[in-house]
Amino acid sequence: MSPVTDPSFPVPAGLRPGARVEVRNRFDGSWSAGFAVEFATGAGCQVRRLSDGSLLPLVFPHHEVRGDHG
Repeated sequence: MSPVTDPSFPVPAGLRPGARVEVRNRFDGSWSAGFAVEFATGAGCQVRRLSDGSLLPLVFPHHEVRGDHG
């Protein structure tokens, strides 16, 4: 089974659905605020942009998501 479908892969604390997070900008490596976790699996998180409610169409690996420090 993959981390996406296997519930035994742990989800890091603080990355539960609804948690406000920052995501790593893949262009310059900076952190961007204004997102919330929609769902999390062992593979990563899908996030929703808070400004307009848009669900981003990809799963961010856990190392590219962190709690909102704002």
